[in-house]
Amino acid sequence: MPVIIKNNYEEMSNEATKIVADRLRKKPDLVLGLATGSTPLGLYKELIRMYKEEGLDFSKVTTFNLEFYKQSVELKKITENI
Repeated sequence: MPVIIKNNYEEMSNEATKIVADRLRKKPDLVLGLATGSTPLGLYKELIRMYKEEGLDFSKVTTFNLEFYKQSVELKKITENI
């Protein structure tokens, strides 16, 4: 999985939205893992806007909503060094 680094939260949210929307258009029955918390709110707000204003279709999407996860020791070491 590629790591994409952006300058700020807004750029990161816009890039994530573009990725999700592009994949959804290519694969209408997309399966999404969605996180809770405040970090993905920019992504979710923009996807809602695209749904309302541009007709982005989520009717065939399946979501798995993540409430809590346990970070592995290896992942923690990687993320601390970014």
